Amino acid sequence: MGEQQPGMQPQVPGGEEERKPVVFAVRIDPALREQVEGLRGITEQSVNEVGVEALTAWVDNKLADEEVREKAMAGIEEEERRLQERRSAIQKVLGATASAAEEKPEGGGAGRGGRRGKSVSE
Repeated sequence: MGEQQPGMQPQVPGGEEERKPVVFAVRIDPALREQVEGLRGITEQSVNEVGVEALTAWVDNKLADEEVREKAMAGIEEEERRLQERRSAIQKVLGATASAAEEKPEGGGAGRGGRRGKSVSE
């Protein structure tokens, strides 16, 4: 089972390390399984090859569907909006912290513990 099936070439997009295939199991109706097994015997394809072919066709079909593409773009736009809100909130916090640090007089004010510039032994 650790053997790579024919037709399952390692995917190495953009120089990334090799991605190993993973198990993706589905439950199907016994009548559909009989049909798959019958056709598999005729085509001499493995169960893995049949599954990859079917899922690839499904993904291609969904990616070609304009409604699915619109939903995907809407999701991306919503995520970008949430990230921008988060960025703004972080910038406000960092801006307030930076402003407070600038307002402290140099050489004055005590650091943590109220002992600025003194060693622990003093």
